[in-house]
Order: sequence, then structure tokens, then C-alpha cells
Amino acid sequence: MNLLSLLNQLATADASEQPTARRGALTQLARTAAATLPLALGAVAQPAMAQRAGTQLDALLLLLQVEWLQDEFYSRVLGDIAVTPPVSASLVPADIQPDLTLIRAQQRQHIVRFEALIANSGGQIPARPRYDFTGSRGGTQAAAFADVFSNTETMLAVAQTLEDLSVRAYLGQLAALLSNDALLVLANRGLATEARHAAHLRQLRRQRGAAVKHWVSGTDNGGPVPTATAPVYAGEDRVRQLVTVSREIDLTTLTPLLPITPALTDAEKRAAATEALDEPLTAAAVQAVVALFTA
Repeated sequence: MNLLSLLNQLATADASEQPTARRGALTQLARTAAATLPLALGAVAQPAMAQRAGTQLDALLLLLQVEWLQDEFYSRVLGDIAVTPPVSASLVPADIQPDLTLIRAQQRQHIVRFEALIANSGGQIPARPRYDFTGSRGGTQAAAFADVFSNTETMLAVAQTLEDLSVRAYLGQLAALLSNDALLVLANRGLATEARHAAHLRQLRRQRGAAVKHWVSGTDNGGPVPTATAPVYAGEDRVRQLVTVSREIDLTTLTPLLPITPALTDAEKRAAATEALDEPLTAAAVQAVVALFTA
């Protein structure tokens, strides 16, 4: 997809804030996801992994954990899995239910592919954890998201956080998959889908009045959400980025080149630099966030 075209569409949808613009964005979400998920539908041969380094299997297992987390969340929100106390009948307004249903369906495509890859490689698929999306760890600590299943704004904020986590988890595992072209393509396509999910959820929140950007900006905690999710955004305030294997540049030195009038302030330059790229998360950092939502 042409990046400038996509940005223009986002800006147009932002300016209109109309349901028709949101439906157009949802249509685009479905179309582009279908184009980027042929691997999840078996379009390429299964890569042989049994002889590969264990780090590749570890990467797939980690990404599967993140996909399970998202699938469970959307299944509870959409009423497919009972929770106590029960999900509020008004939690998911009718106008956004198709959005969450589509996103959940795409997560499940990822899960099917990852589970098949792991099983066919001889890996052991673990049992799914028990989840607690209030963040109370099964009632053992104060809930960070006590109203996640009764307040639409909290629910969407948590959904966005899970998608932002997924983007950084995928980025963090790409290096482990570099020696396997099929797996690397699969991960990159999954990454693109997760990034669209995150941007789309941010758009839904904006339409409901949330002061959130379409992308991560510094350590804004997602625009904001409770500080319990700060580890999801840790390190996103970096302004120095690698341009070669060993050379970094300070992106704030490039922002004056942007054709913007009036000129950006120093704060705006720094924000623009942090927004240029998402940062990867280590496996340990991803697991720590997943643990926040397990009982």
C-alpha cells in the first residue's frame, strides 16, 4: 500500500469523524488484512523447523502467547466466554461490534498458523493460561482495569494496549527468524496486521472522544491508559535509531527537513522522532506484560 495514500485516508477519516469514514476504514482493514495473511490460510509450504535453532521455536511460542491473550480478550468482550461478574450488555456498541469481531477473526488466523507450525516442528504447545483482564492477578492485587467489562472506554483502551504489545512483540522476534524466509515473511505479515489493528482501535477511541494519536508517541502510555501498562511503552521515547548495523542517528536532526509551517518546536521535533518507528520488546518484557493479565 502507498504510505502517503494511507496517511491521507487516516487524516480524512480523522477530520470527518463520521460513521461512514469509520466503515471505510473497517473495509480497508479487512481488505488489507486479507492480502497480508495468505500464510495463515496455507498459501505456502510448511517450513521444516525441527532442525532449526531453538530460538525460532521460542519466538513462535512467544507470539502464540500474545495471540492467545488477544483472542481470549475479544472472546470475553464479545460474550463468547462467560466472565464473573458478567460483561455489561452495553459494553460493545452495535457500531463497533463488527470491528472487534473482524479483529478477533484475524487473531484466530494467526493462532491456527502458529499452532500448526509449532506442532509440525515437534514443539510442545502449552496449555492456555488462565486470564484476568482486570489486572488483579486473580484477586491477589489491586485491579488496574476494574471496569474493563463494564466501561466501553476502558475496554477499548485495554484492547489498544494489547495490540500495541503485539506489534512490539513481533518486532522483537524478527531477528530470531532471519534465517528462515518463510517464517520471516509470516512474522512480517502478522506484524503489519497487528499494526493495523492498533491504529484502528485508536481511531475508534478518537471517534469516542479519547485524546489518543493513531500511533505511539513517546511514553504516552497509549493516550493514556493506566500506568500499569507503562511496560508496553517503555523505550518508545527513543530518538536515536539504527541506520546501519552499527550506526545510529538522532532523528530530531532530520525533523527540520520536514516542510512544515510554522517550524516545529523542540518538543514537537522530539515527539515526531519518537513516533517515526516502533521499538521492539524483548521476550522477557513481553512475558512480564502477559503476566499482568494472567490469574
